[in-house]
Amino acid sequence: MKEAIGGTWLFQIVIVFVFLFAGYICLSINHSKAFAVKDDIIEAIERNNGIDFTVKSGDKTTKEIVERLKTASYRTGGNCSRLYKNNDDRNQGVWYGYSRDGVRQDGDNAISTYCVREIDVSNKYSELPRMVYYQVVVFYQLDLPVLNSIMSFKVSGDTKLIYGNR
Repeated sequence: MKEAIGGTWLFQIVIVFVFLFAGYICLSINHSKAFAVKDDIIEAIERNNGIDFTVKSGDKTTKEIVERLKTASYRTGGNCSRLYKNNDDRNQGVWYGYSRDGVRQDGDNAISTYCVREIDVSNKYSELPRMVYYQVVVFYQLDLPVLNSIMSFKVSGDTKLIYGNR
């Protein structure tokens, strides 16, 4: 009887380690996919000299991003309105969320595939050309095979300075 109880505990420990290992593998795969998608989005923004936020969908940059999202098979989403840290952060720029189809998502509860905001750094000096950079946030989740999505994380990045756009 003593060996049977010990075998059960050993079996439970092995199951826990299998779940931990599977969770780590899923997290690292999702992180690397989100990181690659973020880099693709930043590259598309830099190549096209920014995003036109006045257009709700169909911008040249968003079309290129949609094509890259299709090839990456990226489907995770998050809420862009939760990215503000405080009220001072709201003054730097508005987060615009975009769906997988390239349509801008408006509203506080909208789930977006990626979030972008433009930060103007040339507003102090009028003699300089307009200089902006874009912040991009992409989401990923911890997906365990049985338990589904447990936690959400985000990957963020910045573009280089873009001069004289729009």
